[in-house]
Amino acid sequence: MGIAKDGSKKENFQRGVELRGRITLLAEGCRGSLSEKLIKNFKLREKSHAQHQTYALGIKEVWEIDEGKHNPGEILHTLGWPLDQKTYGGSFLYHMNDRQIALGLVVALNYHNPFLNPYEEF
Repeated sequence: MGIAKDGSKKENFQRGVELRGRITLLAEGCRGSLSEKLIKNFKLREKSHAQHQTYALGIKEVWEIDEGKHNPGEILHTLGWPLDQKTYGGSFLYHMNDRQIALGLVVALNYHNPFLNPYEEF
């Protein structure tokens, strides 16, 4: 913060924070600019023979449920289910506060079945 366009330090300059960790996760959405720079700079795709990013459609609804069925903080993830074995995706269920849950389905956009409708699957 506080660096002028020419690279000089302005009066509000603050040195950046150095973070260190065994694993760095960049979650800046599809085609994130920082991720793309790092992948190119460190040749991450070549080193690990990594596949390109997968794009998916995510659908989420928030429901209010009965108190007896609500467990705040409980999380359920599935890999694949309820989709068929040839379709990449899965579902999630998050118990939030106030008897609310977030329920969702994620389906990769490279599905093979031309009749698959992610909204109907959800």
